[in-house]
Amino acid sequence: MEIRLGEKIRTLRKEAGLTQEALAEALGVTPGAVYKWESGRAMPELELLVEIGAFFEISLDALLDYGWEKGSMGRAAEKLRQFSLNRNLREGMRFAEQALQKYPNSFPVAYRSAEVYFLTLSPEYAGRAEALYRRAIALFDQNTDEKISLADLYNRIASCYCYMDRMDDAVALLKKYNAGGMNDYRIGLLLSQEEGKAREALAYLSDALMSCYSQLYNLCIGYANAYAALGEYEKMAEIARWMLSLGRGLRDADAVSWMDRGDVRLYAILAEANRLRGTDREASEYLEKAVESARRFDAAPQYRAGAGMRFFHGGNQTACYDDMGHTAMEVLENILKEGQTGQGLCPLWEQLKEELSDFGAPSTNGC
Repeated sequence: MEIRLGEKIRTLRKEAGLTQEALAEALGVTPGAVYKWESGRAMPELELLVEIGAFFEISLDALLDYGWEKGSMGRAAEKLRQFSLNRNLREGMRFAEQALQKYPNSFPVAYRSAEVYFLTLSPEYAGRAEALYRRAIALFDQNTDEKISLADLYNRIASCYCYMDRMDDAVALLKKYNAGGMNDYRIGLLLSQEEGKAREALAYLSDALMSCYSQLYNLCIGYANAYAALGEYEKMAEIARWMLSLGRGLRDADAVSWMDRGDVRLYAILAEANRLRGTDREASEYLEKAVESARRFDAAPQYRAGAGMRFFHGGNQTACYDDMGHTAMEVLENILKEGQTGQGLCPLWEQLKEELSDFGAPSTNGC
């Protein structure tokens, strides 16, 4: 067993910009004591270890930095992860309790153990899962997995409350850790099951719907860009058509909405996909549709989130925006510039402007 306490104290001291003398003064010891700790000639007493950990705001496990335990804890956490993946939960719970006895202050072990109990989806084990998630929160400074956040852990605890039929506690916790509306759909779902809370539920569900649509829209743009780069033009067209059909199902037929402006880009993607496949007639038709959507939006621009969207019942009255252009027609022209949809649509664009006698006088620098 290799204890690297001296090395750890020296590293923490230097990261904090402290001299040995300054650290000694902060801890109420002599500079010589700090020197001996860092050189490995002596170890702090237990009470001082606690003070050092508190001073640098790290756990004692992290401070002691056992070389062999890191590997062992990692193997234990990985074994727990495999129990979860394979849904071998009974054996996983038995192993979790053994691992927790050996590594009570390990974030990976506490977190993976909590996951094993949580995945039973049982009120019987929800309390144990909650306790382990709270232990993981207390040890969160050890976390190195960027995909695990404190909000995730609190959301798991909220789910534990649901299994324990503590719905009010679950909703309160989800509201407390609802940065950027990330829990709107969960809150709305829970409120929808509570008597007398339907209207509040609809407000949260409406915000979640708007957020989901926006995320899906940008997701589809990313897919289209990737498919274009890979030469998979049919998939490029498919993803744009799917997003258009989703938007049609979500909007009021006679209302102008932000989705009309968004359709401009989707139709431009379809035009480009068809041009790349050599079907210029279809490409021209989609360019026409892009113009129709742009003109529809610019005639009565609507920037309020949820306006013209079906199933939207209030929620946050925020405004939608993008950086593609001041008007929807500018969006189309900017898309046609080099570096975006490309120069290939320019001849079709010029021909279309000639054919549309009532097109007006848009800028001609799009190509």
